[in-house]
Amino acid sequence: MSLFGNLGGAATSAPATNTLFGGTAGTTTGTSLFGNPANNTAQTGTTGTAQATGGLFGAKPAATQATPSLFGGTATATAPATGGLFGTPAATTGTATNQAGTTAGLFGTTATNTAAKPSLFGTGTTTTTTQPATGGLFGNLGTTATNQQPATGTTGGLFGGLGNTSTTAAKPSLFGAPATTTQQPATMGAPGTASQSLFGATNNAAPANNSTPVNQASGAFFDSLLARNKKQAEGETALGDLPSLQLGLGDLRQRLKKVGPQTQGRPVDGKAHYFLAASGVDPGAAVRDLGAFGLGARAERQQTGYGARDEVDVETYLSNLQQKTTLSMISDGLERSVRDFDSFLEENVTMEWENQRKRIYQHFGIQPRNEAERASGSAREGGFGRSRRRGSQTPRATQNARSGLQRSIIGTPSRIGSHAPEFSDVEKDAGTSASTFGSVEDRFLREKQEKLSEHVRYINDARQHKEPVYVCRDFADLEGRSGDKHAPHIVEAYRAMMEIVGENPHLDQVPKERAFAKKYLDPSTLSKNAVDMRKQILDGANRYLEKQFFDEVNALIAKYPQDANLGGKPDVVSKIKAFIRLRIARKTLVPDNTDLQSVNGEYIWAVVFYLLRAGFVNEAATYVNDMQHHFRSIDRTFPGYINSYASSEDRRLKRQMQDRCTSEYNQRIRNAPEGTIDPFRMACYKIIGRCDVSNRSLDNLNTDVNDWIWLQFNLARESAKELEIAGESYGLPELQASIKEIGLKHFPKSPAEDTNGSFGMFFFMQVLAGMFEQAIAYLYPFSYVDAVHFAIALSYYGLLRPADAFTGNELLSHSTRGLPQINFGRMLGYYTRDFRAANAASAVDYLVLICLNADDAAGNGQAQAQLCHEALRELVLESREFSKLIGDIKPDGHRIPGVIEQRGSLIALGHEQEFVTQITHQAATYADDNGRTTDAVLLYHLAGDYDTVIAIVSRALSEAVSLEIGEDPLRLVPVKPRAEGEVANAQQGTSLSLAAIDDPVELARTMMSMYERDAMFLNHIRDQNRIACNLLLKMSDIKEMIQRNEWAQAIDVIRSLSILPTDDCMGDPAKIRSYASKFSSLAQPVAINVPNLLMWTIICCTRQRERLLTGQFVGNAGTAREMLARLKQITVDLTTYTSQLRYRLPPHLTEALARASAD
Repeated sequence: MSLFGNLGGAATSAPATNTLFGGTAGTTTGTSLFGNPANNTAQTGTTGTAQATGGLFGAKPAATQATPSLFGGTATATAPATGGLFGTPAATTGTATNQAGTTAGLFGTTATNTAAKPSLFGTGTTTTTTQPATGGLFGNLGTTATNQQPATGTTGGLFGGLGNTSTTAAKPSLFGAPATTTQQPATMGAPGTASQSLFGATNNAAPANNSTPVNQASGAFFDSLLARNKKQAEGETALGDLPSLQLGLGDLRQRLKKVGPQTQGRPVDGKAHYFLAASGVDPGAAVRDLGAFGLGARAERQQTGYGARDEVDVETYLSNLQQKTTLSMISDGLERSVRDFDSFLEENVTMEWENQRKRIYQHFGIQPRNEAERASGSAREGGFGRSRRRGSQTPRATQNARSGLQRSIIGTPSRIGSHAPEFSDVEKDAGTSASTFGSVEDRFLREKQEKLSEHVRYINDARQHKEPVYVCRDFADLEGRSGDKHAPHIVEAYRAMMEIVGENPHLDQVPKERAFAKKYLDPSTLSKNAVDMRKQILDGANRYLEKQFFDEVNALIAKYPQDANLGGKPDVVSKIKAFIRLRIARKTLVPDNTDLQSVNGEYIWAVVFYLLRAGFVNEAATYVNDMQHHFRSIDRTFPGYINSYASSEDRRLKRQMQDRCTSEYNQRIRNAPEGTIDPFRMACYKIIGRCDVSNRSLDNLNTDVNDWIWLQFNLARESAKELEIAGESYGLPELQASIKEIGLKHFPKSPAEDTNGSFGMFFFMQVLAGMFEQAIAYLYPFSYVDAVHFAIALSYYGLLRPADAFTGNELLSHSTRGLPQINFGRMLGYYTRDFRAANAASAVDYLVLICLNADDAAGNGQAQAQLCHEALRELVLESREFSKLIGDIKPDGHRIPGVIEQRGSLIALGHEQEFVTQITHQAATYADDNGRTTDAVLLYHLAGDYDTVIAIVSRALSEAVSLEIGEDPLRLVPVKPRAEGEVANAQQGTSLSLAAIDDPVELARTMMSMYERDAMFLNHIRDQNRIACNLLLKMSDIKEMIQRNEWAQAIDVIRSLSILPTDDCMGDPAKIRSYASKFSSLAQPVAINVPNLLMWTIICCTRQRERLLTGQFVGNAGTAREMLARLKQITVDLTTYTSQLRYRLPPHLTEALARASAD
């Protein structure tokens, strides 16, 4: 047989070859996948029979053959038919006389006259034909008679002939009875045998003598099966109307015989019974036991439900069902508990590892990967402290038991020193300069922060005492001494703010706290408050720029006095003329080849321009009036323009004069030849008449950036839009848009782009334009220290619009009306990370400033107050500076207020004591949960919960007493001191100083003595807790006595406790029972130490008896014997006491009492 059969020429004597699609070579028919019709072609040989081969669903029979079907059939021809997938193929080894058995399909078993068949790996089988009538789905329904005769023959396997096989009788099964074969090894390639290989084979079948009688089943049942088989062959479906099978008594009896144990064919030898009986073995009992064992094992393997073989009644069944249900529930509960514990452990450990990883990164200065890299890498790798479990990256709880949905206001705790920003909209650039996000060793930055924090403390002190404070001036002075390369621009911004808000130290003018909040925070941009605020910003910016220019004039004159040649009366006009002479001498007044009009050697137009530039408008008008005859000869209308300009409050000309001035300006620009007009003259017209507002630059003049900025602000006006011509409309919003556009084009956008501190210039321009929120957000990535303190100055005067910090983590956001707002609260909270671990009091001073915005009338004020309170609460829980922040205890038990309580009037609380008490309770609960006993004692005492103080002290004392004798004593973590250094030494006698107590026994004695001295404290303590604490203190004394070998004194103290039966019982069962009944009423801290007290009593009695017996007692012998008897009786009473509390005391006590009684 080959894969495709023999496709070549055919030989009439060649055997049939089996191919994939049927035999095509030779005269005989091969076996195929789908079967081929049987040919009535005689084969050469002695048998003269042709075999029809079956396909996947059986073969179509020849004319003289019976058809195997789905439900079996009968074979009546000399050549049997082979079955398909659902029928076992029947083959014959050709003899002249062969009797065909009945073949069955799915529901019948084929009667096998099986010849040796080739197989790819199988064994060639020489079979003796067995032709019983076998049952189908329900086994053999008739009697099976089997006669076996061996036949010889060899068929080849993969590499030749394999062996001989004899076939046993068929067994009943679900789908028929396959023949059971016993294989005999054969010699490969033996002479006279046909060998078969992988690529084509021959099959020589040895004849077999078939002499087996055939027992065919008959009856209506098989007739119906045959009829349905025929219908199936014709394409009809008979599965839907199958009749129900009804068995007779004979059939049932036959079935029971088959199911039951097989009887042995031959009798058992009796000698074995006698031999076993002589050895003491009962063979019958052994057989029954073995049979029962086999049945029980088989029943256990086959049992799948709740029922069992021994469940003979309903009660047993229900009992087993209840037992198995209970066990199943317990198993499910244990599995659920294990899963919950694993989930809880992994999530919490993951959260803690994540925080630890961040702390390690920050400690060593390692730049963590950005969020994108962590997001992309989390699916394929687990970083340090990061679990691979899905969903473990989002912890359910955050620091200090805060909700995971709410971010910490003050930021995560970390090392001391500068930090990278945590705002989501602030770039964490790797190229940040060291002066901005430097290392911990940046001494200059730390010194700057210390000086600024001192000034913030001074501001809060002044606020509490209602004293004026020059916020901008003081911050500007500190910034000027910092030495930063961008410091000059920051100082200029502070000076500009002084002009805007009207802070003038020389005139003792200082605005009040939040003086401009009502105007600036008005949500309507068209309201009178908003317009007045914009006018004030423009006027202040103009004043500052004009003063700045005049200061430069004075500085230049002072630097070059000879070239300036000021002389005469040093008035403003003289200084301007001297400045012009200096510029001419240095050739910086105008570009080359520029003509200027002069009168008697004076450049009059230049003098007027620089007087206007310095802000001296009235002086300029006076100068023009004094030089009127010269000006009228040059320009007759200009004196009228400048006089009208000087007399106007908002520096505007009347409409007719404005139109005439604009017309003259445009006419000169168009008609005058180039280079013939004095540029200072055209500049004066532009300034006074606001001509050509679209071109806001000074042409043909040597100007710097400050001159250009001044011109922008000088031309801007805030007035009603309906009163202005479209081309003349230029106010603060247009100015802000122009500055924003300039910043995008010419200034660095991130710290990586800055090389020389030019970002400070753009910050200064934004402050001048009133873009306070944008200025803070721009400065923050470059220098967050300066940004924070400039924001404090703005908030102090009410010029900063705060955002609701509970809604997002962006530094700059916009309100629903599109107004910019700064996350002021979080900015202050994040800034305190640099130093709050070392100086928590300074952090309080910064966090208190959040409440500057508590007066916001827009509805955000209450949210800002809550934000401040939450930040203070987080600071208290994180820093553990309870004695400093919340308060301390005096030796008499009264409290010393902390820093938060001292700043109570600044945190927008009507009853600051209530807030402090609330914070104290939260901090106390947090400390108690974390096992910090001294912190919890201090905080609960400050909160007035004295009973809880005694309960906590008793619990700690109980743990200390429960330690074995000789172990190291328990030590507590002391409270952080309220003050350090010399201040702490000075305050040593003014506070209780829990910072020096680390012994729980000493702590308990201190608190109990303080409470017992004052009835105010004692009345708030329950008797149960007070008694328990006193009992534990006495137990601690007993333990110390035992360590000093004071056995008799220890027994006396034990007797005074009235917990154990001592020598007052003398074997009285009633008294011993009364002592045993007291055990359940003892407090928990006392009850857990009763076993230790029992052991100490046994030790004391035993050691005291040994001392008396060794003669160390000084006295008469009778007294000694009496004491020995009492000690013995105490041991016996303790044994009785222990027996009544057997399951509440450890078993080793019983052993110790037994040894003591035996002695």
